Amino acid sequence: KEYGRLSCLRFCGRSGWKELSDDRRYAVVRELYKENEKDLAAEKKKLRQGLKQKRKNLPESYRHQADRQILECVKSLELYRQAHRIFCYVSMAEEVDTRLLLEEMLAEGKIVAVPLCREKGVMEARQITSMDQLKPGAYGILEPKEDTEKLDPDSLDLCVIPCVACSLSGVRLGYGGGYYDRFLPETRAKRIILCQEQMLCEKIPAEPHDCPMDLIVTEEQVCEPV
Repeated sequence: KEYGRLSCLRFCGRSGWKELSDDRRYAVVRELYKENEKDLAAEKKKLRQGLKQKRKNLPESYRHQADRQILECVKSLELYRQAHRIFCYVSMAEEVDTRLLLEEMLAEGKIVAVPLCREKGVMEARQITSMDQLKPGAYGILEPKEDTEKLDPDSLDLCVIPCVACSLSGVRLGYGGGYYDRFLPETRAKRIILCQEQMLCEKIPAEPHDCPMDLIVTEEQVCEPV
């Protein structure tokens, strides 16, 4: 906002804001907004690179222990126990491991949906009844097979969401593909983000399309965004 304000003042000093037509004013503001968006995207990209490396450097013993504790925290939530139809990511690499959670959901008789990536930035919720229905897909991530049932996002009760990092204000730093930014507005399900405590950040820059989380779960705390 400060960047846009200063740019606008510089523009006004050169050309005279009052002398511009409404259409021209709109065009100027739109261009300033685009410049600000580019700066924010570049800032997030740089932050993402650094945090991915930090996560990669976390001791494996810490990650395993943290992931087990996060799993127990999720299972203890009333939000989880009451949810019947749950959308949950299938973990990869250094993400909080959800494989045991998925298996327990299936064993409990919950309707379980996982992401199936389609074209760039678009994914679907596909129901699985067994972990055997997963196969390596885009980016090497385990995905449901094509013959699995597609669920309406708005029929879901709960979404369990991954991140590179998260802020205590509930701003999620993802991978930059926009999949969750497009998917989450389609559902009214509650959003739980899983994040190792070491990957919590004081602040993460937010863009207008970023979807806020309802609950943050780490191995040390369960909290609503502040």
